[in-house]
Amino acid sequence: MKPLTPRERRLVALGVLAAVGALVWLAIAGPLLRGFADRSDERVRLQATFQRNQRLVASLPAWRAMAEIQRRTAPRFSISASSEPLAVESLEERIRRLAADEGFVVSAIDDLQADAPAGAVRVRADMELTLAQLCDSLRRLETEGAYVIVEYLSISADRGLADGRSGPLAVRIELTAAYRPAGARSP
Repeated sequence: MKPLTPRERRLVALGVLAAVGALVWLAIAGPLLRGFADRSDERVRLQATFQRNQRLVASLPAWRAMAEIQRRTAPRFSISASSEPLAVESLEERIRRLAADEGFVVSAIDDLQADAPAGAVRVRADMELTLAQLCDSLRRLETEGAYVIVEYLSISADRGLADGRSGPLAVRIELTAAYRPAGARSP
């Protein structure tokens, strides 16, 4: 092999210097600069989290007010009783009280708890009442006390057809209402 010329030696030296510079960059400066960038990104993320948390803390009084409203209105959404049988009894008593107020006859009230979905109570009532009493009773069921769902409603006017005049209706209604244990906290 022939000796290198001074120009070639300078080029080799510059190449070695460039390689050493690249190694220094890859070994020291690159990770150092990447660390700065990562920490900067982390600061931006933490600042965004801090601002989001500040907004959440600032909205706490509004959340507390809404929770208090929910606590006060909880009886509108479910029957509160210490046990399911007492909740069923409460729903049956509501039907009896409605019959006494409206002046119609309840011939039977049956517990349908076996068919009720979880967290609900269900009853069936057989009644004899006029059309006006039925309309008023359904309106009161919708607007008074805990909300109920009318699962089934059957109206029979057989006596009116036999007499040829308006008479009492035979009505069968199945009601379902949400139930929560009396000690349960509302949201």
